[in-house]
Parts: sequence; structure tokens; C-alpha cells
Amino acid sequence: MSPDPPPPTPLRRTPPTDTASTPELVVAPVTITPTKPLTPTHVKGLLWTDILVKATARSTPVRLVRNNRAASITTQSTAFWHYLDLTEPDTDWSGESDTRIGERYIRFHAERREPDRRAIGDYLSRADDGWIHPAGRRTLSLWRTQLDLLGVDTEGLTDDRPLALPARTAVEALAGRGLLIDHRRFGGPVHLDGTRWGIPLRQLIDSDGHPNYLLPILRDLIPMIRPGRTFLLVFDDGLAADYLLLERVLSEFGARVARLALSRVPIDGGARSSRYGGWHGTTLADLSSAPGTASRAAYRLGMRLYFTGTLHRRSAQPFRMRLLRRCVGHAARLLDQPAADSDGAAGHRLARTLSRLRAQQGYVDPYRLTTAYVRGKPPAPLTPALRAIYP
Repeated sequence: MSPDPPPPTPLRRTPPTDTASTPELVVAPVTITPTKPLTPTHVKGLLWTDILVKATARSTPVRLVRNNRAASITTQSTAFWHYLDLTEPDTDWSGESDTRIGERYIRFHAERREPDRRAIGDYLSRADDGWIHPAGRRTLSLWRTQLDLLGVDTEGLTDDRPLALPARTAVEALAGRGLLIDHRRFGGPVHLDGTRWGIPLRQLIDSDGHPNYLLPILRDLIPMIRPGRTFLLVFDDGLAADYLLLERVLSEFGARVARLALSRVPIDGGARSSRYGGWHGTTLADLSSAPGTASRAAYRLGMRLYFTGTLHRRSAQPFRMRLLRRCVGHAARLLDQPAADSDGAAGHRLARTLSRLRAQQGYVDPYRLTTAYVRGKPPAPLTPALRAIYP
């Protein structure tokens, strides 16, 4: 089955605001709340980020910014955890699967209970201090095991650290640049104001004082802005409006910003949020058993062939387990292929390829790299220089 055509033109770029001689790329993927299993859409984002960071880092300083605390300090996480404490106060979560926890997450959204706003506020305060519900800790533990098997670095994704700015300081900084419409003194919400760029108002804090997911991201990224850095925001395309606003807000603080939107992976014809279900049989835990007798190396490479070499960033292809298995089989054959040249020569060739495949924003495009090398005709030998990117 032939892959979709390559994606169109590169992403737009914010004009540079500095002339530093040694630029650094700060890669900031969208947060994933520890409330459900990792679905094909999550896996696509994780593998695209993994290859992008490893390939780009061969010639450019790269910093990957992930922080699970930013995912925990959200109503999406804390309202679900409050629901679990109300409905299952005595459950031992240490033995639950991420699938079973995700089924409760689906039920929580389907029931549409009126939330206890004060209780959720208490949960948000605790999460800001580093607390994670036992169901969330269990989910993170399972993710860590699955991603270790996949060869994806879990630093920041399954661990957390305090956010760089307190919420009040971040809000004051935004207000100081005229980026807020603040109705708190009237008992109302706080909105990010992007109307100067033709972007609708976006609620940042609700009337109960609860932030949405954008505020923790801003709390982490604003203090990192400095000359010589470009921020690459990686997100799924269902969040395009929010991430356009994030780009403009960070630019107001002097940041150079680029956006990389990745299409969701449809399952059975639908590209829905994981809160609506439909992911049974396709989670990362399920995919880890898909290769059958294939080696760990073939599984890791095959997953990368499928999620970055078959599914480009705007691909509308639905998830196909049969095609994934075919990619794992192709990976096994590639791994059996002897090297045709010295690693030194291969390293020089790889450097030239990476330079040619670099986007205007400074990152190496994972789809183009995967198709140029391991899906090429004939494929390149998997020398150590290339295996550093495709572990």
C-alpha cells in the first residue's frame, strides 16, 4: 500500500528577534494527561518528536521540554481524579491496566456530572505542589515501561518538576503586555486576548479560578525565552487555534517560534479525542504485542517506519494493524542487512542528508528522513550513525 503524498510547504516562521551565532532549538510537545492509555495519535506524536530531536541534535543544540506537572495541573486531569475518588474510594490502582483506567475516563466524560468546583480547586492546588492521583501514577508507570520498550526517552513525560513561574507571576506578565481581559474582580473569567491578530478570545482561567492547559505551558516556556533560541511547538492539529495563539503570545515576549501540527490517526474511520473511546486494541500496550516473534529492535524500527515513514504529518490514513506488521517485517530485513561502507563514510553521508532535509525552522523532518533512508529504494545500511536516530 503506497503512503500518502508528502506534506506541502514548510511551516510559517515568526521573524527572528536576535542574531545569536549558536542557535538552540527548544522542542515543546503538547502535554498528555495521565488519564488513559497511549493511542496511535499519541504514539505518532511521540515518535515524530523522538526522531526529530535525535536527528536535529546531530548538528544543532536541541532541548526537549516536557513536564508531566503541566499535564496534571489541568481540570482535565483533576476533575477525573476527583471523580475516581468519589466513585471508587477504595480501589487499589497499583494493579490496574491503563486500558481499564481509560475506560473509567470514557465513563467520566459520558456521565457529564456537575463538578464540585471547590474540590477541583483543591486538587489543582495539590497537583501544583507535585501530587498525582494513584491512578495517574499507575498510568505513568505503565507508559514508562511501554516507552522504554519502544526506545523513546521518557524524561519529563513521566516525571515532573515545579513549573518555572508561579501562576500569579505568569498572569501578571501576560497582563503587563496587554494580553489579558480579566473579569475576576466581577467574579468572571480571564481570557487570553489575541484579537489584535484576528484570533478570538480564549479562556485562560475560569470564574472559579481554575486554569486550562495553556497556562501551565506558558508558565514553563516564558522564562526560557532568550536570544539564540527558537521554540518548536509540536501538537495535534485539533489544537491548531490554541497553538497559533500560543505562538503569538510567546512572540510578544521576544521568542522565535515555529509550529509543527501533526494530524490525528483515525481509528475505524474516526479521528476522535481519546475521551470518546474507540481505541481498544490499538493502544501502545496492544501494539507492543503486534510484532509477535519479532525482536525488540525490529519492533522499535518497524514502529518508526509506520508512524513516521508511512504517516506523514498531514496524513489522513486510518490506523492499520496489518500495515504496521508489514513495517515490522521490513524492519527485521533491514536489520539483517550488512553495512556497505564504513561508519565514518556513512556518518558523512548522513550529515549531508540531514542538512538537505532541514526545514527552514532548523529541525530535520522525520517523514522525509525516514523515506529517504530506511524506506528508500534501495534502503541505506543501518550503520551506527543512523541507528543513533533509529534505535
